[in-house]
Amino acid sequence: MTEVSDKYVAEMLRSVPLFSGLKPKHIKTIIDSGRQTSYDAGKHIVKEGEDGVGFYLILDGEVEVRRRGKLLSKLGKGDFFGEMSLIDKQPRSADVIAMTPVTCFGLTSWIFSGIVRTEPDIAMNLMRELVRRLRGTNKVLTE
Repeated sequence: MTEVSDKYVAEMLRSVPLFSGLKPKHIKTIIDSGRQTSYDAGKHIVKEGEDGVGFYLILDGEVEVRRRGKLLSKLGKGDFFGEMSLIDKQPRSADVIAMTPVTCFGLTSWIFSGIVRTEPDIAMNLMRELVRRLRGTNKVLTE
């Protein structure tokens, strides 16, 4: 698979809740800090139980998410996974396997950590999204 343009990656990143409220200059910082990686069909992108080291945005192709071999979901262009490992580096909760040739934009946790230290607007955007998710979970648990 061929590499896609930064403009296309920027459009896709804006659809990710963690990055949706960011200014163009912050999106550019993230794009410049990550990289595109391609995977052949049948290849594991991440493996359940392995340390999580980063975030993946699917630019092209389809993947399956499996836990203990059981299909949890199918993801495609514009979907993402691994966003929690940008912060906590905990073991992966599932396998992600390329079902077709796949191109992803990836960002490691250590690079992201450096970005949020130097760009407080990115850190604030991240905290807002995490609080939104936590409130949603709390609401579900208390209803």
